[in-house]
Amino acid sequence: MTASKRRRTVMILISDLIALVHLLPSNSSLVTAHAWVSSERQPTQSKKQPEIDARVVNVIWREPFDLESRDLFYGIGGKKGEPDPSDTYRFLGKVTSGHAEKIRVEDSRNRRWTVKFGEEPRPETAASRIVWAVGYHTDQDYFVEQANIEGRGIVRDVRFERDDDDFKKVDRWEWNSNPFVETRELDGLKVLMALLSNFDLKKENNKIVRASSKRPGDPETQIYYVNDLGASLGSTGRWFGGLPIFGELPAGSKGSAAEFNRERFVDNVRSGIVTFSMKRARAQRSITGVRVENARWIGDLLARLSDKQLSDAFRAGGFSKETIQIYVQAVRARISQLLGLK
Repeated sequence: MTASKRRRTVMILISDLIALVHLLPSNSSLVTAHAWVSSERQPTQSKKQPEIDARVVNVIWREPFDLESRDLFYGIGGKKGEPDPSDTYRFLGKVTSGHAEKIRVEDSRNRRWTVKFGEEPRPETAASRIVWAVGYHTDQDYFVEQANIEGRGIVRDVRFERDDDDFKKVDRWEWNSNPFVETRELDGLKVLMALLSNFDLKKENNKIVRASSKRPGDPETQIYYVNDLGASLGSTGRWFGGLPIFGELPAGSKGSAAEFNRERFVDNVRSGIVTFSMKRARAQRSITGVRVENARWIGDLLARLSDKQLSDAFRAGGFSKETIQIYVQAVRARISQLLGLK
């Protein structure tokens, strides 16, 4: 090829390239990128920010390796954590959330507590012991027969719950929308709520917390648990509980051994899913979808508890000997139903 032909070929290629560029839309990525490079300064690097450890581990259950030896009278807080009934407590203020009357107090050791009155202190304390026994987190709850509170005098049959327990509240969680949906551990918690006849299953009673202190390098751990177990150990509602409107009414009983003993537990099993009897509609929706094998799994854990441990759980709630006997027999019967599921 002669030099003149080579020049003519190059000119044709350049002309075709220019024509191609003009055919591109004005907002094409090629043109926009070229314009940015030529007309805009590259952004300068900002000052380096301190690195934040964003690792978070979500936990709802931990293996209770010491299950057979757990002290169900004192619970998660142990004997050293219990409030002193001979102490005089300083009144800090009222708690406006929830239906039951609650106040905040401080003891002589500067420990802070929420004191609950009414019909929930007994069942809540006993229920918390059983839930904690099989590996789930609970608050540090104690039933106190009497305590002296400044400005209020002697109060009787109340629940003390430790406020400054080294856990900080993060959020609330929903039964049907959380990181554990369709897991064995969430199913186990649902079974426990049915076994304890807890009919007040709502987001406001479920808490996510983080430990205030941790070892350097450890990931943040978020613990999911049920922080209000007061609507337990009685009946789950009345015959009209399945109706659209009345099913939301809290018509169940709390801490009634006779009604708890009469309450139906397992309703039916279909296609590998267990349905539990729960007369309050909202609570029933919260405990759906439990697989048979997961119900048996939590039943196996509960079966490892001795009669003494179960008795201690109800004794912690201040129930009488006769009432404790009814409860232990009823709980044993419910555990047997779980173990017999097929």
